[in-house]
Amino acid sequence: MRKGWSAKSALAIGTAVLVSVGIFSSPAKAAAEPMTITIWTFGDVIQRDLVQQYKVLHPEITLEIKKSDLDPLNGTALVTSCADYLRTKRLGTPPDVVAIEVSYSGYWRSYPQCFQDLRQMHTSDANVAGGIVAGKSATDMKKDYLGWRWEHGVGYNDSVIGIPTDVGGLEVAYRVDLFAKAGLPTDRVAVGKLWPTWDAFIATGQKYMKKLSATQKKSGMGFIDNVGTIYAAILNQGTAKYYQNNGTDAGKLIYTTNPQIKNAWDTTIKATTAGIGTRIGQYTADWNTGMNKGTFATILAPAWMMDYIKGQAPDTKGKWDIANLPVSGGNQGGTQLAVPAWSDKKQAAFDFISWYLAPAQELYVFKKYGLFPAASSLYDDAALLNYKDAFFNNAPVGKIYTEGVTKLKPIFEGKLQRAIDQAFGAGLGRVAAKKMTSAKSWEQVMKDLQKVVNP
Repeated sequence: MRKGWSAKSALAIGTAVLVSVGIFSSPAKAAAEPMTITIWTFGDVIQRDLVQQYKVLHPEITLEIKKSDLDPLNGTALVTSCADYLRTKRLGTPPDVVAIEVSYSGYWRSYPQCFQDLRQMHTSDANVAGGIVAGKSATDMKKDYLGWRWEHGVGYNDSVIGIPTDVGGLEVAYRVDLFAKAGLPTDRVAVGKLWPTWDAFIATGQKYMKKLSATQKKSGMGFIDNVGTIYAAILNQGTAKYYQNNGTDAGKLIYTTNPQIKNAWDTTIKATTAGIGTRIGQYTADWNTGMNKGTFATILAPAWMMDYIKGQAPDTKGKWDIANLPVSGGNQGGTQLAVPAWSDKKQAAFDFISWYLAPAQELYVFKKYGLFPAASSLYDDAALLNYKDAFFNNAPVGKIYTEGVTKLKPIFEGKLQRAIDQAFGAGLGRVAAKKMTSAKSWEQVMKDLQKVVNP
């Protein structure tokens, strides 16, 4: 789930509506003492209307949401809080629930002592409509979730430190109207067949660019919003990234030898050189404007991106569609909800995340906000597979994203994952800005990473 990026605000839903869609049953009896659970999160991991739903179920519970950007939360605030707890063993300081993004999962799996082992917790109440059975632990819940996403919340001592919220399944969002103007197919199946490989995707982009006028090119229009997104897409289609996946060398750094990394780098550079992208940074004002104006025709879109596009470009309804990603399925993002060891409200916190992340709620969130469920128990459910999105030309997004995420192989996310990603991203940025050649920038990345892995 995305990462410090704002999206359209969720609106609270009235109690009558909530009951009618079957999200929960009658309100639970209020506890004798009111309780506030503090949640540290980013982006739209926690949806406000589900907070309202939980309040109806548990009027004694107040969910206090503190939202930050991803790196300040996972890389700074949580580090400070854990260090303070390990030094003092003091309970009762915030947060009671924290969102941990996939790129930081390897880091926090290295410090399981900072979190409550959810195998030792059990749900304290039942809610049939919400899919909750009393007495369930994380061990019981595991079967409901996609295996490789579940592992992102398993400490290296085998404790369960977090439960997955979503899978950032990656496909291609494209503008039907702009494809038609360029003489390209517009049917989503035919569009997907344009690019069985990433080289074919780049070639399609070059065909598109040839149809643009000199004025359009000068104004900054392009085939894809940002070619830099290709790097992570290709990297996540492999069987390993920066760390050895399994065997006796599991967890060993392999960023200097893994051919998938160089392939992702070289293909991204090829797309940059081909000039198929705009120079617009994602999540900027110009990017949001570009969605409305047709500045670019494609976006590599994780499922959660659908809601962002709706929020930023509401007048483009029906002009977008979703096609398959080149090569195979993809992923970008995903989050776990964890209960820090220093919370003194662990039971209430566990009850909340168990409800919030139950399959019933994950399906609801996907339909309303596009966050694709990590709950794989839904993947053969007609309610998911038959779901279509009117904004995206009635694309069967449930089926498309389900097929995509099930093609992926598990990839080990190590302790320094985020820092290594940032080093490679900076290197690609230097090439895009024409500050360095590809070879020189690659060499610089290798030097920079020596400081990261050997501080």
